[in-house]
Amino acid sequence: MEVRSISLRASLGAVSFVGTGDIVASQFCCDSRRVQPGDVFVALRGSRSDGHQHLDTAIAGGAVSVIVERPLSHINVPQCVVADTRFAFARICMARLGSPQRAINVTGVTGTNGKTTTTWLLRSILETAGRTTGLLGTLEYFDGRTTEHPSLTTPDAEQLAHYIGRMARNQVTECVMEISSHALHQQRCAGLTLSAAAITNITRDHFDYHGDADKYRAAKLRIASLLACDKPILLGIDDAGCQAIRKTLIAERNVITFGFSADANMRVETLSCSPAGQSIRLSLDSSSIEIRTAMVGRHNALNLLVAAALAEQSGVSASDIRSGLEHVMQVPGRMEGLNVGQPFAVFVDYAHTPDGIAHCIATARLLTSGKVILAFGAGGDRDRHKRPLMAQAAEAADEIVVMSDNPRFEPPGQIIADILVGFNSPDRVLTCVDRQHGIRAALRVAQPGDVVIIAGRGHEQTQHIRDRRISFDDRRVTRRLLLELLSDAPLQSELQRSAKSA
Repeated sequence: MEVRSISLRASLGAVSFVGTGDIVASQFCCDSRRVQPGDVFVALRGSRSDGHQHLDTAIAGGAVSVIVERPLSHINVPQCVVADTRFAFARICMARLGSPQRAINVTGVTGTNGKTTTTWLLRSILETAGRTTGLLGTLEYFDGRTTEHPSLTTPDAEQLAHYIGRMARNQVTECVMEISSHALHQQRCAGLTLSAAAITNITRDHFDYHGDADKYRAAKLRIASLLACDKPILLGIDDAGCQAIRKTLIAERNVITFGFSADANMRVETLSCSPAGQSIRLSLDSSSIEIRTAMVGRHNALNLLVAAALAEQSGVSASDIRSGLEHVMQVPGRMEGLNVGQPFAVFVDYAHTPDGIAHCIATARLLTSGKVILAFGAGGDRDRHKRPLMAQAAEAADEIVVMSDNPRFEPPGQIIADILVGFNSPDRVLTCVDRQHGIRAALRVAQPGDVVIIAGRGHEQTQHIRDRRISFDDRRVTRRLLLELLSDAPLQSELQRSAKSA
């Protein structure tokens, strides 16, 4: 889209200036190493670096003015002083593209678990209703015409404006997006006004970034500040984390609660379930809908409810809601069933938190009277304190394999050792540093009627080991191992295959 010159006084409102009465520009940069002559440098505060420390470098590179959070006497170029440069930059990114978000109804979904499934379902409903819909989330970025692999769950502010601009150009009328806690804390979405929002749940995750539960909840709560006046925010009443922020929201927002609880404004009831799917009843604001879905588990019933409720708030009919939900057979890597003829059920899931693992096991219990076999690991360079908590959740399984996930720059053996600390009986846990060996071990102990869950990576197609990204898709690997098991033929290692094809 065409980049426009904008007035910072007009675009940002209550700001002050040093050395000028306004700054009018079209080119803005937040990386001092990439500043071009004529740019306005935005001094962003990051977790590892503060742009205020690099102002001299930016000015030497040609920055003609700067946006800062405090006036600086040693700077000899005009300054725009704002309360939060990250907030200002997000607003600027949209404004310089002509504010394309004004032409699109944007719905945002946050929460520890369920964001991806909920947004995937909501897009299906909106498309069924005939609305051209874009999607920004963990699985893909879709601008109405082109699908791209995402670099982040929520794009950074500049990318976000770019994708919203493309959606507007493609005449998209609805955008459904996942909004992560990182994105909310970093104000990436401050240039948007949401037409509706949902907080699915708030359990434990990303404490390596946020620090503790209070700060994590506070980050999630920021989604409410993005809502247009009187627009609804859906809140999971069954979830303790959502309950903790409920009073804060009720005072000033249009809060709609959802859940299995009879006290919820929007309710879901499970009518029947089997490994092939479940039948549920959704009690919405103006209708009651019964659907049959291939998606299993109470957590998915809640995801279906949230998507339906958001769609209803957007004016979608009950018949389109039902059709849109039933159209989705599976969400990639979310309790995704694999069947090559084996006599037991196998699911691949993205569960990488204690709560996510607990949901997977509870779902499996509903599907079998046999054993539940779980293979999982934990990501490296992430919240170490949740590792033993994941083990505690995993103990509800009958057979457990702990294996590598994405170790990144941590020794895989140390990550596994951190997990084992959480088990009451670590002797009954099988450990495998090689993820493929771990998956094979889980499949080999399965008997007819059992359920095997391969957890942690879901849809991901590469494994991150130090500075390498190795081709490894749990679904593809598991499918091949199942075929090997059925034929009792040796299978070449996935890692060896990747090495040969490199």
